[in-house]
Amino acid sequence: MNSNLYSNEDDPWKSSSGWNDPLQTGSPSPAPLGAIPPSSSTYLTSSQLLSKTSTPAIVSNIPDSYQEIHSHLIDKISNVNDLDSHIFSKLIKLNYLTNYQKSRILDVAYDNQLLPVNIANNFYQILGLIGLEIDVPGSADYVSLQFRLNNLPELPRKFINLIIEEDQDDEEGHGGNFTDPLHYVGNSTGGGSSVGGDWGRRRSQVAEEDEEEVDDPLLADHTSTHSIIEQEDNALETRGDSIDSSIIDKYVEDIRAQFKPLIGSNDLVGIKEVPEKEGIIFKHINYIITFETNGTSKKVVRRYSDFVWLLEFLLEKYPFRVIPGLPPKKFTVGNSPDSQFLQRRRRGLHRFLNQLVKHPVLGQEPVVQTFLSVPTDITTWKKQAKIDYSLEFLGKKIESNFINIIWPKISQEFLSNWKLAETNINKLIEIWTKLVLLVERHEKRQQQINFDNSKFTEMLTKFKQLDTTVYPNTNEVLLSENGDIVGSLNDSLGYIGDFFNKSSQILIDECFIINTQVLEKFKNYLDYLYSLQELFERSKTLSTNTIEALEVKIKENEIKFKKLVTEDADAKGNEVTKLRQIIINDKQEIFKQLNKDWLIKQCCFQEFIMFQQTQFLIGELWIEWCKGRYRFQEKNLALYDNLNQQVVNDMPTSIN
Repeated sequence: MNSNLYSNEDDPWKSSSGWNDPLQTGSPSPAPLGAIPPSSSTYLTSSQLLSKTSTPAIVSNIPDSYQEIHSHLIDKISNVNDLDSHIFSKLIKLNYLTNYQKSRILDVAYDNQLLPVNIANNFYQILGLIGLEIDVPGSADYVSLQFRLNNLPELPRKFINLIIEEDQDDEEGHGGNFTDPLHYVGNSTGGGSSVGGDWGRRRSQVAEEDEEEVDDPLLADHTSTHSIIEQEDNALETRGDSIDSSIIDKYVEDIRAQFKPLIGSNDLVGIKEVPEKEGIIFKHINYIITFETNGTSKKVVRRYSDFVWLLEFLLEKYPFRVIPGLPPKKFTVGNSPDSQFLQRRRRGLHRFLNQLVKHPVLGQEPVVQTFLSVPTDITTWKKQAKIDYSLEFLGKKIESNFINIIWPKISQEFLSNWKLAETNINKLIEIWTKLVLLVERHEKRQQQINFDNSKFTEMLTKFKQLDTTVYPNTNEVLLSENGDIVGSLNDSLGYIGDFFNKSSQILIDECFIINTQVLEKFKNYLDYLYSLQELFERSKTLSTNTIEALEVKIKENEIKFKKLVTEDADAKGNEVTKLRQIIINDKQEIFKQLNKDWLIKQCCFQEFIMFQQTQFLIGELWIEWCKGRYRFQEKNLALYDNLNQQVVNDMPTSIN
């Protein structure tokens, strides 16, 4: 004969298997709290707990605070969600419990048949578990509850007053402020299905203003769900709306201070090609990498395929970081890549490594440090080392300060800026790419002017050699005056030739600076733009979750569970146990996914804030451009001034 969940049982501890199976045949259920047993002690003895023939465990003294709470909440609590919103959320807000302690108490309630909560017997025993946990943290287990069943601790008066105040507000028509966090734990992009109730209606202000479908999971704002995954330590009552803006400013400043992308003399990594190629059939180029760290210089040899593996590792472990890209490999058939391409690839690898080491997280990654400092061949090292490819968020929990203080203050502005940047990044890249091409064309024009100056010098030299054939300067009678004139003329032409020689050297120096410094700074900034663009793309594809679907599933299963335990007396124990475990697993999965979603938001926020530092790269490169052009024009002006004085004074224009 199947036993009903709420039937009386002579011994709730006769079988340890009953602890995890509320509907197993013959499973225990606590006795009603109405009767008072003939007992001389307020504590149950071990024989009463463990003997099959002992009197059932009955509470002889229900604490006044329990009865007071029950009288105010009797019409409000019918399921675990109500218990969470009316009891646990207040205790957590008042810092009497943490979310971890709440989950432990609920597990005990599930495992020991203390459901449904609208039965007074179950409700009082759950309050007893709460009282035990507040009195002595860690003591909220079923054994301790049975020993203290007739002498349970009172609950805090502050907590009871909060319930009374809320109940009075309800009577006045104001309604309570505390709702079940699981009602709106999922993505706020849901359409507000009637099945989920409030689950899909908690939308961010950004989503309310923009009725278009949000295709980027990062833009889903989970502000209202912060209480679910609050940190156990020092959960703050203060929300972002009442926080001094100086706290937010300090938080942002600390993030920005970690990242210093300016080039200057700040590059810690140098790279050059090894002259000899390696390989028997397919030749490949090796690179010598010099890494300055802690006052010492490390040198390692790496090949292009090693860089490719490093990038793949970083993309797998840090997909929500701004990760620089690699220059192309450029396969060729039948001949070697041209020297110009190899030079550009080396410079691209140089930018890649320096952007990595300047990043506060990527630069400290052990694999990156190994890549730059351990002389072992990477292929050999990978076979020997145990490399952690797991996502950087594995095992981490979102900080409560970020959810309670930072996010409410910055979420609307950040999500709006993120979406705006994502919309315009492609156009910005297109414009900057054209600027890079213009700088390259400027360099080419300067090279062409240098070539023309060389031709000027060459032609002037040849002209000087032949001008005496038409202007003889050795005649003693006929053209005797030509001697001084042609001599002065050729001297002045020599000055002009010297001018073009010196001007060519200035142009060579300028082209070298443009090619090796200015152009590299333009390309360095372009690399950052591409990195941000790729982060936008990864955030769309990799930050997806199933929170909304899990919410609906949990809601449906809880309704089904309640129906089974209250209406179906013939329900099989293993069926209910299985359903209960599914609910627990789904809630744990929601906690896991929601925690990951918050960590992704925090990570992307930090990356976006750090990216703001790259605007100084724009200032740095244009300052370099202006200074370089000024120095160039200054040198040219000095040459022209000197040439003007020499030619104007010495170049003959008449016999007299």
